[in-house]
Amino acid sequence: MTTIRALIDRFLPRGALVLSILSLAYFAMGLVRNRVFAQTFGASADLDVYYAAIRVPEIALDVLVAAGLTAPFVPIFSALRREDEARANQFGRTVLTAATLVMAVALTAVFVFAPAIAERTASALDPAGRTQYVELLRINCIGQIFFAASICLGEVLVAHRRFAFYALAPIFYQGGIVLATVIFGQQYGVYATTWGGVAGAIAHFAVRAIGTTRTSFRIGPALEIRTPAFREFVRLMLPRMASFPIEPVMLTLFASLALQLGPGNVSSLNFASDFQVVPVSLIGVSFSLAVFPPLAAAFAAGNREEFQATLIRNVATIGALTMLAAIALFILGEFGIRQLLGVGRFSEADIARTSLVLAAFSLSVPFDSLSYPLSRALYATRNTLLQVIASFAGFATIAIGASAFVPSVGIVAIPLAYAAGSAVKVVLLTIFLIPRARRIPVLAREGLATS
Repeated sequence: MTTIRALIDRFLPRGALVLSILSLAYFAMGLVRNRVFAQTFGASADLDVYYAAIRVPEIALDVLVAAGLTAPFVPIFSALRREDEARANQFGRTVLTAATLVMAVALTAVFVFAPAIAERTASALDPAGRTQYVELLRINCIGQIFFAASICLGEVLVAHRRFAFYALAPIFYQGGIVLATVIFGQQYGVYATTWGGVAGAIAHFAVRAIGTTRTSFRIGPALEIRTPAFREFVRLMLPRMASFPIEPVMLTLFASLALQLGPGNVSSLNFASDFQVVPVSLIGVSFSLAVFPPLAAAFAAGNREEFQATLIRNVATIGALTMLAAIALFILGEFGIRQLLGVGRFSEADIARTSLVLAAFSLSVPFDSLSYPLSRALYATRNTLLQVIASFAGFATIAIGASAFVPSVGIVAIPLAYAAGSAVKVVLLTIFLIPRARRIPVLAREGLATS
């Protein structure tokens, strides 16, 4: 047991196991959600509109909030804590207040201009479908405000390594969607599901707010935006704001392309993607998130050897585990879809289409997973621009490939293009990271001099 524990401590960063277990619970809840969707709606036009209507509010959230937190918050907040806990907490409250206010203004604009947005992003729908799209989009705006505040609290929890409350929140979000669909779905259709998402977003925020009571951080208003810490935060945030909407924009593109192929294609794409993201999140995302604070600490100390050893162990572990996961997903994907989704109005044609998309998606699992530790390593060295360049190159590969081949190849062109773009991103991240890792002592001194 001592040997096993030593191996776990060597290859699994602190908190990775907690994050992976709770992430697994989250995806189990996601499977329950998908089964409820399949039984209640099937791969229907209504469900297609539901999936498409959440994309624009998500883009606003990702651009204005998530982009500004996932890269610079933890290194800056942790550095401030080492010097002055009160100053760090005031910085956190400033980010929380600013993010919530900016998000409220942006979503008000989305709410008002929803009909014009529908004309641009859902033009393939008939008038009744566009009306439904507008109504669902406006409901989704409400939930994203709570997500903005919850994301801020989540980064505070990560900095304090309180991973349990961080990872519990998404489970409660899925629970709100499932309960609303089960109880009210037959009567109110996807409108019940969308309002369930709003209730889930409120629960998401509440869980993380409770988690912060285990730390010195207290929720409250603050707008000290003229401090050196906040200026550094904005400087590192701006490049990420340019790249972070890539994922929701990409999903919007995927939905638009799939809508052109007829009813059911958007739903099949989303169902398959939900399976693909399981190993990526359980391994790539969880391990990378847990190792982020140690990487930032090693960089701040100018310890190149510790930084490189930590990163190499993380990359090797993620690469090996996700390669095995991709093989398992390719072989067992159809069986899993049949067992978990093959109920109610989900037909044999739906199963076959979704299984084909999932088989193609499995090729992207290792590449998609490896992009997370490499990106986190760049963030730890207080550089966000290089990750942006790699992300745009990957997105360009995906967008060009999917747009060019969907008309002739069909829905399977989307996951194949995604795999190619993920590979391009990983190669570029590696090329960018190697010279920075070699220069860590110098970069750390420069960073301390400018902070």
